This record gives sequence, C-alpha cells and structure tokens, in this order.
Amino acid sequence: MSRWKEQAAGPEVPRISLAGTVLVAAPHLSDAVFGRSVCIVVEHTKEQAVGIVLNKRLEIDSSPFWNFILDGAAVESITSDAHINFGGPTSGPIVAIHQDKTLAEGGNEFGIYLAAQAEHLKQLVTASQNPFRLYIGHTSWGPTELEQQIVNGDWHVLPAVPELVFDDESTMWHRAVRTIGNNVLESITGLPASRVVGLLN
Repeated sequence: MSRWKEQAAGPEVPRISLAGTVLVAAPHLSDAVFGRSVCIVVEHTKEQAVGIVLNKRLEIDSSPFWNFILDGAAVESITSDAHINFGGPTSGPIVAIHQDKTLAEGGNEFGIYLAAQAEHLKQLVTASQNPFRLYIGHTSWGPTELEQQIVNGDWHVLPAVPELVFDDESTMWHRAVRTIGNNVLESITGLPASRVVGLLN
C-alpha cells in the first residue's frame, strides 16, 4: 500500500493512478460502510485499488490497540481523546496516516504519509509532533471496479490535502461535499463560490 504515484497499465496505454487522492461518497450512496464516507486511496493499479475510510471513528475501548502498538511501554502517556478509526471491512494491520516524512512508507505531494511498520507506529504515538491518525482495516476494489463506481457517480475525487484528511471525523464528509459543490459553481461561473452564493441571496 505504498505506491502513491502515477502508474502505467502497459507500454502504450498510460493510466492515471488515484493513489494519494480522496474519494468522497456521493449523497445518494447509502451503503452501510461507505454512505457519507471519505476514503483515501493508498494503492491503485490495474489489478486493484486499496483505500482507507477516514471518517468512521470506532467507539470502543482502544486500550488493547495502544498496548499492542507500544508493547506496554508508556501507555499512560496516551491522551484521553486518542482513538482508533475503522478503515474498512477487510482485515489488515494497524495503519497510520500522518505528516512525519521521516516515518513515511508511502505518501503524496501534499505531505500525507502512510506507515504500518511497528516501530514507525510506536514513534508516531510517542514522539512525533505531527498530526496522525490510526486505522484498523481497509477496503479494496477489483480491476476497474473503482473506476466504474466513479463513472456511475458514486464517488467524487478530491486531492488528499491535510485540511481534509485531518478534519474532524464528524464534519469531514459535509465539508468535503461543500468543497465539491463550490468547485462545480466556480467551474461553471468562473467566479468564486462565495460570490455566486452572495448573488443568489
């Protein structure tokens, strides 16, 4: 899950990887897992796409996860608001999305990085001064499945910028949808979205 770069489907047919971007669920998507979800794509090849849901906070006792990550050391240093997020229905390792380049195992040009190695997770939790979030589980799509869902209008694509990736989980989807709407208004009118709204009021 570390190939966050443009990839090619073959020697003559270039393809653009969506890895390192964010998918925003369309309002009509009512799936129990993906409804009102924001998902970062961490791998996208012609064989599959892999993503992590960003805005589904797990309301559980997360102390077993902290004990596992820290191996029992300095667990008392974990703040009371620390939590684990649901990354998707497919099981896998605990993964961190963060902004510490020295601990990056993949990333994009906006300074969003991925880490799953145990030592990197421990350093992020105990020493890093940069924002990070932890996720358990991920989601995956088969060949062309994600592309077809985008064509169907199930997902909108936005850059995976820190302001979106580390937004509060409870408001992340709403703000992302608002951003998409503003982008549409600006592309149609050529005016800033705030000005268009002002003219309509």
